[in-house]
Amino acid sequence: MSSIVVAAFSAMLFASVGLLWFMANVRFAPDLMRLPIIFFVAVLALGYCTVRFRPMIATALGFALALQLGGFFGAASGYFVYSAGAGFPLIDAQLYTIDQWMGFDWLAMLHWFAGHPLLAKLTQVAYDQAPVQIAIALPLLILARQNDRLMKLMSAQLLALFIVHIVAVFAPAIGAYGYLGLTASDHPGLSLSSEGHTAVQVMQLRTGALFDLSKAPMMGLLTFPSFHTVMAIQAVWGFWRVPVLRWVAVAFNLLVWVGTLLHGSHHLVDTLAGAVVAVASIYATYLLTRLVRDKCYPVVRLPDQAPGTP
Repeated sequence: MSSIVVAAFSAMLFASVGLLWFMANVRFAPDLMRLPIIFFVAVLALGYCTVRFRPMIATALGFALALQLGGFFGAASGYFVYSAGAGFPLIDAQLYTIDQWMGFDWLAMLHWFAGHPLLAKLTQVAYDQAPVQIAIALPLLILARQNDRLMKLMSAQLLALFIVHIVAVFAPAIGAYGYLGLTASDHPGLSLSSEGHTAVQVMQLRTGALFDLSKAPMMGLLTFPSFHTVMAIQAVWGFWRVPVLRWVAVAFNLLVWVGTLLHGSHHLVDTLAGAVVAVASIYATYLLTRLVRDKCYPVVRLPDQAPGTP
């Protein structure tokens, strides 16, 4: 059942990003050789979780389908978002105001980490490597006999990506670093992953002029809500039932969250919004999986059997 949900959310995300590409003024040449692979894997996954039920094979194929779909567009989807949403105003001023209202000062955080370079480096490594833990979830969770949880993790990731892309079209932002107009000279000796690079590309996309991705280094652009926060929370949830991985995942993803604020230049409220999306996506995945299960395998009651009676 979870594999069916993965396929459904994959198709939904694929269609929405394709629509954004159609609306955007971005020149992009995807790897078309992936399309027959995607179709073939999707058909096999559907077959192994319905006609010929093999949970292990269905799980692996569902995971492979999600990776293939992600690889088709990759980081290009963020460029479609900012180009398609160029007519909507940036909301950084509002986000920064909310941060200050909550008592969070992004610039003060930057200055504090400038005095703690080792900790800053640890958060940078965690931030840069956050997607890796989602990739290694396949072998780890299968070995731990957590197939269903793996598929729910993939479903929640795909649904969260869909939500983040849609929200970012109507609520674009460039992050605290770009909003404050900082440069490398404002933090000598401290190198950040994003710095002002993403802000420059976002502002180019917002002009409406044709953006040629073949002539620009692709990077993750989405700011609000923070997808790194989504990955962090959902990864902890995914590994929670594996005792040997549980607290390792918690510690690593705390560093990811701090790195998201610092090296991703996110406002604090970006990460809070990401947390809401992460939890809502997990909950929605549970509901949809249950709905699919009940539709495919309805409970048959005897005429004199009351609901809830075993």
